[in-house]
Amino acid sequence: MGQERRNGLDRQKLIMGWITGLWFGLVAALFAWQASAYRGFVEMLAEWQYARLGHYYPGITFVLLCLFFSIPLLLWLVVLWRRWKREETKPADIRGAVLGFSRRLQRFCAVTAILAAAVALGSLMVLLLLPDDAGAPRVVDVGALGPDAVVPEGRATLRGHADMSAIVRFDEQALLMHRRLYFAPLRSSGHAERDDARFFVEVREMAHLKSPFVPVMSGVLARGALPGDVRNLYRGARVHLDDRPWLLYRDAAQLRWRYYMIAAQLGVIAVLLGLAARLEARRRRRLEERLEAAMV
Repeated sequence: MGQERRNGLDRQKLIMGWITGLWFGLVAALFAWQASAYRGFVEMLAEWQYARLGHYYPGITFVLLCLFFSIPLLLWLVVLWRRWKREETKPADIRGAVLGFSRRLQRFCAVTAILAAAVALGSLMVLLLLPDDAGAPRVVDVGALGPDAVVPEGRATLRGHADMSAIVRFDEQALLMHRRLYFAPLRSSGHAERDDARFFVEVREMAHLKSPFVPVMSGVLARGALPGDVRNLYRGARVHLDDRPWLLYRDAAQLRWRYYMIAAQLGVIAVLLGLAARLEARRRRRLEERLEAAMV
């Protein structure tokens, strides 16, 4: 194979490497956001799993969605790989093929690490959009609100009746961290079960008390923050939900925990892939030295 054709193949592989890395990064970022917000295709598949399987498998769902929406790109890569394979069958091309594969592997790891770091940074930037616990709390009387009332997010004290007969437990895990939360709907009175549940509060578990579950009535209020799994459980229990219910966390740290964990997980992936790229570069340099010594 001529040097000019070799250079052309290397350019094709470099371009496809960047396209593949960017595509997987964008697809992963999209479905990571849908999983955290419980929207789009993730919500649709989660609802189907709850209806058919009785359980939602977030990790498998995320991987399958990324692979499904990458099928055209993967088929294209298979076709190109076979074409490249046919053009690199000569013994004289073995050295270039081995080193070229090493370069592409290093670039793939490096690009994916950069994308993972970018998504982790994006998750941290989302924190800037979330309400915090600064300022004086607003008093919100749930029973006095109209159907179209706009309630500001942020520090708040809610007035209403926490329906302790409808407590839901929610377990969330990331890396080696785990937390367990309890939620309950907040109603305008003890006899408003038919109304749409617009407000939910976090319920603290305090085993040393006679009544171990205590609703949190003061904290940080956020709209649309009720986890998708919890929403599905309430729908299964035939609790009428508002489209985007408000949720009162006891503090801003509880609200931000999920986004910190997403950033931490992607940060770990970025570091590992960055190390893999560096190790592959060192391995290729040693390989080049051995091949040059063998040709002398």
